[in-house]
Amino acid sequence: MRATYLDVLRLPYALRAFVPSVVGKLSFAMVSLALLLLVQEGPGGFALSGAVVGGFGLGNVVAAPLRARLVDQYGARLVLPWLAVGYAAGLIGVVFAVGADSGGVAIVLGVLSGLCTPPLGAVMRGVWALLATTDGHRTRAYSLDAVAEELVFIAGPLMVSLVALLPNGPTVAVVVAATAGLVGTVGMVLSPAPKPGKVRRRVSAWSGWVGPLRHARLWPVLSVLVGVGLVLGAVELLSTAHGQAMGHSGLAGVLLAFFAVGSAAGGLFYGSRTWTAAPMGRMVFLGLAACGALFAAAWGGELVVLVPLFTVVGLFVAPSMISGYLAADEIAPVEERTEASALINTAVNAGAALAFAVGGALLDSTSITVSTVLLAATAGIFVAVAVLSAVRDRRLQWAARATVAQEDRGERT
Repeated sequence: MRATYLDVLRLPYALRAFVPSVVGKLSFAMVSLALLLLVQEGPGGFALSGAVVGGFGLGNVVAAPLRARLVDQYGARLVLPWLAVGYAAGLIGVVFAVGADSGGVAIVLGVLSGLCTPPLGAVMRGVWALLATTDGHRTRAYSLDAVAEELVFIAGPLMVSLVALLPNGPTVAVVVAATAGLVGTVGMVLSPAPKPGKVRRRVSAWSGWVGPLRHARLWPVLSVLVGVGLVLGAVELLSTAHGQAMGHSGLAGVLLAFFAVGSAAGGLFYGSRTWTAAPMGRMVFLGLAACGALFAAAWGGELVVLVPLFTVVGLFVAPSMISGYLAADEIAPVEERTEASALINTAVNAGAALAFAVGGALLDSTSITVSTVLLAATAGIFVAVAVLSAVRDRRLQWAARATVAQEDRGERT
């Protein structure tokens, strides 16, 4: 009998870990906009607000694999509370630094908070992997997790916008974000669900330092997801460009909302089906489909055309990431599963950052159509590199097996 999403939520203690993880992720969805609004109210303006939020994002991305490795090595129950305290303390510190007109301190505290961001997504996927007894349960669990994340990142900025209307709204929004991160993390730690981590590593010192990246099969997975991240970043950047071109910057939010709806719908459909193809093959197909959909969106100029095009692009994003999580589970041993899952997100974030850097330069020098085509082509190159790498690795495996078989035949004769 095929597992359903309700079956997944009925797994022992699943809800008692899943709900707090969603609360914690709501903090992550709120924090960037909340910090921007808070710092922009002060004398630092856009320059300082960009530096604080940029420092937070840089610290978060750079330290993501290390935080996940600490969870794998010492256990979520030991590592997560300390990270949550550092994360919340850094955000509250930014509030006081901005109030004291100390821009440099605010930047440093923003970086500190980013470095300490609890890896709730990777840990929750580790919990799902421990609870799910079959591939079907795990696929649906990862799909549910990805869809919840999409919805949270729609709700988070909306909550900040509403809270900002209150007296001292931006300050309240940052405090709420810090509190949600702390409460969500503590709730996950206190839940009786099994947690990943604290497994003895069975590798050499060098291999242990490299972590899951020593597995050659993981590199094509990461390459595809850099391409998917490029599509994701391109959509965010192009939505603002289209909004400005149509004379109303607020339309960017409409396009991003439909993109998120498409991604959530794609994730739900993907998780509700049973797939026979390997996760890597599925991921390549979905990555190429996302690139093709972005390419088609290059010729949209009116809102009535762009809305369905952005929705279609979104259909392939969440399923691509779900396939990446499943592939990472297959490749990495259990003692490195949290770190491997974090690397999936790091690859997507790296692709998105590349899209912002390249896309911003393109939009300053050429049209939206040409910029979209070039961004789609760049994303496609990363997927193609992954395909070539996977084919090469497969040929090397076949050659090695053929050599072993030939030596066996020679020994018998």
